[in-house]
Amino acid sequence: MSDIKAIGVLETKGFTPLIKGADSASKAANIELLEWRRIGGGYVSFTFEGEVAAVKSAMDSAKEAASEAGDIVSELVISRPIKDIKGTLKNK
Repeated sequence: MSDIKAIGVLETKGFTPLIKGADSASKAANIELLEWRRIGGGYVSFTFEGEVAAVKSAMDSAKEAASEAGDIVSELVISRPIKDIKGTLKNK
């Protein structure tokens, strides 16, 4: 198995949708939550990793849950990120 896993990022306006999304994502698939960031102006994001199918499934679940509590600003799934991307994440 490759050491490089897929990465997902969900950005929301407000902390409540972020928490609902992160909770739902972690329950929906075998992923690891890596970090959350306060971006400013009420925008926050969380980053998670796992196998490609797990990240996509987790993202679908996170978007559904987060949208019930507030606004989703953006979403991103990177199936094959470069190795160096881990250096930009706080917890890795």
